[in-house]
Amino acid sequence: MDWMPPADAEPKPGQFLLSEPFLDDPWFGRKVVFLCDHDEQGSLGFVLNNGMGRNLTSLLPDAEQWGFDHEVHRGGPVHADSLFCLHRLGEEVEGSIPVLPGLWLGGEYDDLAVLINERGAKAGNVRFFAGYAGWGAGQLEGEMKQRSWYVHDAPVGSKLEVVMNSDPGDLWASMMKSKGGGYGRVTTWPTDPSLN
Repeated sequence: MDWMPPADAEPKPGQFLLSEPFLDDPWFGRKVVFLCDHDEQGSLGFVLNNGMGRNLTSLLPDAEQWGFDHEVHRGGPVHADSLFCLHRLGEEVEGSIPVLPGLWLGGEYDDLAVLINERGAKAGNVRFFAGYAGWGAGQLEGEMKQRSWYVHDAPVGSKLEVVMNSDPGDLWASMMKSKGGGYGRVTTWPTDPSLN
């Protein structure tokens, strides 16, 4: 069996992209990207396992009044100096974009702040990212043809758990193993194939 990603994979919004094991890239090597949007104009997602070692209040001082201080993750290299969020606070956040049943992207900061103040933002309700992973028209398809990504899907409940609550430390390896079969084997391969 060929353990490299298929060249004809077709990603869809709400799926995960798992980088192939030899991808030597500081942003995407052995990373998991949650794909929020994908169409003929391009693609947008967030790297789920790329912590930046900084909490929300260090980037957004107003967040001190919210009563929590979640870690902010590096979502990707595009607009890396801007803050983005995925949340489960629904359409009450004006301008939020539905991604999956029970999951929205962004929206008006003031609405988000009010809802967080009123209801709290326990772990699993809001996740913040600095920057995002973006591809122009046809770019992600080109990377698929180069076999850079595995496409991985899961039931909605499992997706929400991974997106909102996953431990980034071993996420790539655990998701590769969850594909079943022999995919767990690739997690033991070195990043540099010459060392194999």
